[in-house]
Amino acid sequence: MAKNILKRVIMSLIIPVVVYLFFFILCNATGHAGFGVGDDIKTIIYTSVFSGLIALAMSINLQTGRFDFSVGATLVLSIIIGGTIAKDMGFTAAGLLIATMIAGAIIGAISGLVYILLGLTPMVVSLGLAMIYEAVGFVFSNAKGIRLIGKTDMLKFASFPNALILIIIVVAIMVIIMDYTKLGYNWKALQTGQKIATDVGINEKKNALICYIIAGVLLGVAGCVFISKYGIVDPETGLSSSSYFMTAFLPLFIGGVIEKYSSKPIGIFIGAITQAFITSGLTWLGCSSSIITVLNGVIVMVFLIYSSNSYILVEQKMFKEKLEKLKAKRLEKQSGGN
Repeated sequence: MAKNILKRVIMSLIIPVVVYLFFFILCNATGHAGFGVGDDIKTIIYTSVFSGLIALAMSINLQTGRFDFSVGATLVLSIIIGGTIAKDMGFTAAGLLIATMIAGAIIGAISGLVYILLGLTPMVVSLGLAMIYEAVGFVFSNAKGIRLIGKTDMLKFASFPNALILIIIVVAIMVIIMDYTKLGYNWKALQTGQKIATDVGINEKKNALICYIIAGVLLGVAGCVFISKYGIVDPETGLSSSSYFMTAFLPLFIGGVIEKYSSKPIGIFIGAITQAFITSGLTWLGCSSSIITVLNGVIVMVFLIYSSNSYILVEQKMFKEKLEKLKAKRLEKQSGGN
């Protein structure tokens, strides 16, 4: 039992550890000391928390075939509405977090209800909602967005250790929901085949609505972390909010590889940490943001190729084991005959 747990821990952490050591050695060898130590660790933690929250929100619907294009717009609108309310009411950091979570939950519920009532494909629905949410955020804030610069009593959740504590709590809650509740069981069943799942009595519409609400809450938390870091969020237009979820794909794919050894929420956060190591390492090496984006895309492609062909490795392993068993039986027969 202990050996199995140790193996799972090692396999879950091996990717970020290898990536960290690679960039730490490379940066120091090339005279770019500073990666992965001191203030850089704090930046890495913030980056992994922010992208990890977005990736968790995306995974809830994406895994069941609902690609939500309104993720970025939901994040921006939740912080504009929640942040404005918190600012006007004189809330502290906890109040800001709760306000953005509630705003995100309401927006998520609206997305879920629209998806259920219209019966259109998730891509079409989410594209329309993204444009609507962007317009609402623009009008609600009079094109000014939300500015909390200087309000240090509200901007607490991007700093260390608050951001780390926050993501640990969120991941723990998500593990409980996805691995130990009926909602999580139904969610996994819908991943394997929606028709089969609905035929056995699972309510896909109810599950979808709850998933959209949970995703909205997570995006509200991500919005709170974002504004805690920068103190300002501008309204988005022309679907420019889609840029927010572009950083979530690598954590999703790394999480898909790691989840077999732990849990999907844990795997996604470890994937976010790995991505933060890569981004920070490339930055220390002097790479531009465009080069970093291209390299991240290449890495995503590598994980896509691996995940799409991983069954081949499994088949080869099973064939090898079967062949070894046949050889062992032949040897037994030969030794018995002698």
